[in-house]
Amino acid sequence: MRFDPVECGKRMKALRESKNLTQMQLAEQLNISLNHVKALEHARRLFSIDLVIEISAFFDVSLDYLLLGKTQSTSKAASELNAAIEILERIKKEL
Repeated sequence: MRFDPVECGKRMKALRESKNLTQMQLAEQLNISLNHVKALEHARRLFSIDLVIEISAFFDVSLDYLLLGKTQSTSKAASELNAAIEILERIKKEL
């Protein structure tokens, strides 16, 4: 699996739009210029490590998702967590 800046920019744009934010509003939130946001979304500029971490935290998504589009590992972890919760709830009822 490789980093694809075009796809990463598309994910960033989709996340921004899902929060009904304009590019300018996102730029203000991240304390970067509007041109920087536009360049990231259109893959004309790459993310710094600090900025990609900040974007991931702002949108509450994993770095794996933002950079690589990976969602499988989080869904697997979520299903394992749900299974553990069910087991604990059964044990609680038995007590």
